[in-house]
Amino acid sequence: MNEDDFRVSLRDALDSATPPPPMSPAVAVSTGRRAVRRRNLLAGGAAVAVTAVVAAVAVAVAGGGLGTAAPQQVGAPGGTPTPGGTAPAPVPTDKPVWPTQPNGEPQQDRTARAGTKYDLGQQLMTDLLAVVPAGYTALDNPGTDQLVASRMAQAQFENKVGDRDAWSYLASTQLGKDGGVGQLLVTVYEPGLITVTGDACAVAGAFWTAPASCRLVTTGTGVTVGLATGTKGDFDQWAAYRHADGTVVFVAQQKDDDRPGGGDKPLAALPLTEDRLAALVADERFHIKAS
Repeated sequence: MNEDDFRVSLRDALDSATPPPPMSPAVAVSTGRRAVRRRNLLAGGAAVAVTAVVAAVAVAVAGGGLGTAAPQQVGAPGGTPTPGGTAPAPVPTDKPVWPTQPNGEPQQDRTARAGTKYDLGQQLMTDLLAVVPAGYTALDNPGTDQLVASRMAQAQFENKVGDRDAWSYLASTQLGKDGGVGQLLVTVYEPGLITVTGDACAVAGAFWTAPASCRLVTTGTGVTVGLATGTKGDFDQWAAYRHADGTVVFVAQQKDDDRPGGGDKPLAALPLTEDRLAALVADERFHIKAS
């Protein structure tokens, strides 16, 4: 058994032996909102359904719980429509086939927990921490069922592009200074996942949320990137760049973190200057090459 096999086996054993703690309603709603933003990037209209689920959770929390309605029969047994009703939709039986783990078994879901892709996600976090500006601290609180963790890194299978598995990678950290807490994030998409045409501002518009404005900025190395400004409640600013091979990189920053555990006070200013943000999004350390 190699190291990757051991890690997967150990994680599987722990997952089966110890169920995860329940997520608090506040964290559930906040996590759902973040998921909506992220899936908007790749799923388009499908994110509307996720939004509805998040809204339902929020209403249920406000009302003190999820109500249980009496069951209603829409169709007769066997799917035959009843008067005034419709036949129930068939229950899908196909399960998604996830990429294979180092131990030869399919992943449990989209997220890699061992192997080369997992390692790339962890390396992205290392590279992000290396560019935290002087005077700021990358917080490292592990989080609980009530509070979000300060740091997050992952590699996630997104879709098939031709006959190849296409992945995205994400690393984010809370930044602290003078009692304030903000966020710094980088996310990378392999070629074929973001196919929007146009200039770097068009690419910036494919981020999790639509920008309020965007302008083209040329870095000191002669590269042109899109520098976008967000709307209230989203990231304050992000830069976008598409490499020649089709890999798309976003680097985003925010002065506050409104998630549970995000801090009561925002940063006085964004941690990165516009020039530094523009330079980082085209930095080769964030150019994860598909394999």
